[in-house]
Amino acid sequence: RCDCFAPCFMLSVVRTAMSKAAPLLPPTCKIAPGDRLNQELFRRVFEVPALRLQPQQCKDYMTRLRAALLNVPRVRNIVADPAATDTEPRKLLLLNPAYKNLDSLDAQLKQIVIDDKLEATTHMLELDFSHWTADQILRSALPDSMAEVTSAFETVGHIAHMNLRADQLPFKAFIGEVVLAKNQNIRTVVNKLNSIDTQFRFFHMELLAGEPNFVAQLRESGCIFKLDYSKVYWNSRLHTEHERIVALLGKGQVVWDMFAGIGPFALPAARKCVVYANDLNPESYKYLCENARLNGVRVHAFNLDALEFARVMAAKAEQDPSVAAAHVLMNLPNNALDFIHVFRGLYAAPGRQGLPLPTIHCYAFSTAEDPAADVIARASAELGGPLPNATAHDVRDVAPGKRMMCLSFVLPAEIAHAAPVTPAGGAQGDASTMSSSDAGQGVAAGQDIGGPAIKRARVDEV
Repeated sequence: RCDCFAPCFMLSVVRTAMSKAAPLLPPTCKIAPGDRLNQELFRRVFEVPALRLQPQQCKDYMTRLRAALLNVPRVRNIVADPAATDTEPRKLLLLNPAYKNLDSLDAQLKQIVIDDKLEATTHMLELDFSHWTADQILRSALPDSMAEVTSAFETVGHIAHMNLRADQLPFKAFIGEVVLAKNQNIRTVVNKLNSIDTQFRFFHMELLAGEPNFVAQLRESGCIFKLDYSKVYWNSRLHTEHERIVALLGKGQVVWDMFAGIGPFALPAARKCVVYANDLNPESYKYLCENARLNGVRVHAFNLDALEFARVMAAKAEQDPSVAAAHVLMNLPNNALDFIHVFRGLYAAPGRQGLPLPTIHCYAFSTAEDPAADVIARASAELGGPLPNATAHDVRDVAPGKRMMCLSFVLPAEIAHAAPVTPAGGAQGDASTMSSSDAGQGVAAGQDIGGPAIKRARVDEV
């Protein structure tokens, strides 16, 4: 027995010359490109100072010596004493490894140890892969020259979606396996590839670790969404924007969603609005219909080109003014502005000039110094007229110097009733000439999906 720290403490298995706030770190174990995860390599033993106590003393000294305790997440301050016996049960109170001997204790804490004649010793603390975070494991294993080590990912149901940089790709299997091992709710880890499907706008991806299962289910805005992440677009970072737009919609209003995807706007809106939702991607259309059934909401679903959808809906509104949109959603920021010209002259036909004009919410990326002025000017150029009441909401930072904006404006009568134009490079066709009789063929007529009063989905022609 002694009343100071054991002299052998300096001969620790791992030298722990750390500041009082420093964590216990995993062993440095640099891997080579292509290496896979071996969890056994991340086992480490630390020799830490401890005080030997009677079990009934532990609570008191944990309070009195709080400032000197080992403060490491997921590690207990009190452990069993290997030297304890049935006749002399004892516990060890673990202290911060920064305290190398009695003299290194703060004066007040040192006096407690001396006055109470506490026995100082050391304890061999073994930590393994399960203890450290994904970020700590990656920092200890990846090259020091790597500009940034990240374990961040977007969660889509059971899928972790990563966006690895070029210098991380040689280690992608290791990174994927670490992320999989450190996140209990993740079963599949994928990495976004540079290529994006230009027609249907979903990410091409590669499997890094886990199950090759890309059909996920998740919740957002109180709705259930099912999707095949390898075939449709989904971005969890937009949930706040989805909620913002739905909050703007009034009860009973009509919504045209031109690029609906699997329904992140359409489904929450359908709880209080009449929703006509369209997507060109057959897989998005399929899951839009299935998600309407899952949530028991009614959605008029279409699988058309967005320009054709707008013309179909305008023709329907000419026949039935209750179909006329109060709000139009255009959530395709990469090129929604290439479609906005369809609204010039869309209400020019005599039977449409009395229809109410919609508020349009059009998303666009901007790299301009003034992104709000930029998207308003570009939309005005596409429509061939000024937008005096337009506003631009800053949705999020997409990349350095690149913003995602939401342009909102009431369609001016001068544009709605003007002669249609087709911008250079834009899609062909006269927005005002399709009649209501042209809008009744197959999927172009829409599918009336769901309804809160039915248990099994009903699919009817509109």
